[in-house]
Amino acid sequence: MDLCGVKTLRLSSPRFKTLHLVRHAQGVHNVAIEKGELTPLAGELFDARLSVKGIQQVSERREKIIKSGLLNTIDLVITSPLRRAMETSVGIFRGQEDKNQSDNFPKANNSPPIVALEICRERMGLYPCDRRESIDTHRTCFSEIDFTMIESDEDALWQEEEREDMEDVSARGLHFLKWLWERPEKDIAVVSHGIFLQQTLRALHEKVGTPLEDHLLQRFANCELRSIRIEKSDMEAYTLTTYNCKEYITPPPSTSIHPFE
Repeated sequence: MDLCGVKTLRLSSPRFKTLHLVRHAQGVHNVAIEKGELTPLAGELFDARLSVKGIQQVSERREKIIKSGLLNTIDLVITSPLRRAMETSVGIFRGQEDKNQSDNFPKANNSPPIVALEICRERMGLYPCDRRESIDTHRTCFSEIDFTMIESDEDALWQEEEREDMEDVSARGLHFLKWLWERPEKDIAVVSHGIFLQQTLRALHEKVGTPLEDHLLQRFANCELRSIRIEKSDMEAYTLTTYNCKEYITPPPSTSIHPFE
């Protein structure tokens, strides 16, 4: 089955999947903007990394996930390719933030593969904190992450003069859920951003008609985890919606996911 020209992989027809949605931990941009030290337009916030508090939040979330046994059930982790999301992904699910700060999180032996995907990144454009570094640069810091599904080395999606429309964020959120549904994995973690996650859940609730409790539709706190279940009927209802698919929001054709040892 094709999703807007993207080859998808369907090995089974499950009735439901469980998605574990995580917003990245606190970033330095969150702190600087909250305190009024910098505006979202500040170039110093380019592809913002985690703050000291954010690193602590990741450690606490990882500990909770290990205690709950969730780490043993997740088959795949999808992450936004923005630095703060990848630091959160690796810190929680691999136990190591990056090669320069490997002592922050103990590394795990058995961990799910982590794959970076453009479609689940934060609302794009205008703000430098939402513009990513080159993939070649990220590969040197995040050897645990599979970047093969990102075609452009430089950030070709971020626009300096224009902020992405909220309807477009909602649309790619629904396309992302459809893509996840076509994956063979049944338990998938997604590490993304506040606006993207909120708009995706609201679109699922309001436009597809999936019943979601009010607390699931509110803004995520930093490093908050929410688990939802999507049913086959949800995805069938999604096919009846009339969203236009934009080529720039869809993953590239490759569906291969390479586990990292």
